[in-house]
Amino acid sequence: MVALAAMKQEVALSSIAEAVDAFWNWRRSVGVPEGFVKMLSTEDGFRVQIAMQDLYDREGDIRIGWKVAATNPAVQQQLGISEPAFGSLRSSRTYQSGHDLSLSSLVQPHAECEICFEINENIINAVTIEDARKAVTNCFPAFEIIEKRVPITDFGGAMADNAEHTAIVLGKGIPMSPDIDFSKVECSLEVNGEAVGTAAGSAVLGNPLNSILWLKERLKRYEASLKPGSLVMTGSFLRQQPIKEGDRFLAKFSGVGAVEIHGVK
Repeated sequence: MVALAAMKQEVALSSIAEAVDAFWNWRRSVGVPEGFVKMLSTEDGFRVQIAMQDLYDREGDIRIGWKVAATNPAVQQQLGISEPAFGSLRSSRTYQSGHDLSLSSLVQPHAECEICFEINENIINAVTIEDARKAVTNCFPAFEIIEKRVPITDFGGAMADNAEHTAIVLGKGIPMSPDIDFSKVECSLEVNGEAVGTAAGSAVLGNPLNSILWLKERLKRYEASLKPGSLVMTGSFLRQQPIKEGDRFLAKFSGVGAVEIHGVK
């Protein structure tokens, strides 16, 4: 009987189009649409997410790249997953350093400190970490802004909701250099002038460049790909930090640069 019930549940969720429609109509609400709470597998969640982005593209809010998340093995273990996750970056939510981030409409906003890469045509044949380096034109110090709209314990639902992603904030980019060892780049975060923490790039899959290679292979499952000119947010060096009204966040990345954001009403 349990097996039969599970099979019926799986059949009910077999139409990704139905789930996409539900999430699209629900997109300005908090949580997961009625009937889909803890009902989406991780794979279903990613497929819904990609189809949702197609709808945003049609509205003119185009994908400009991808984010990689859950790059820390301890986080993966906590979430019950065995590899990282991904989401889409949208043109309407890309800001520059010093941005005043309005918090009034956001749900439990947090910031993550990341390196962002701009990809070039060499991504097509990239296999090794040195290939990944050659596939990067520019790198940026960056914040990713996420929201706790869907409980991460409903992992499929959270992935359908674009893996918690809300926006990116980019510092001044620099050309890719063979002299930068991204595994040794150190990030230090200050909030309101007080040190919060430091971490090296090795916290991100051993090297943030590995996020590019992982993402390239993972997207093949969904007939998606990394395109030249895309941005890739590679994963957080440090733990997520909540943003409150009046907060000033400053992240410094050794050899790369700094990025700042302000929380406003």
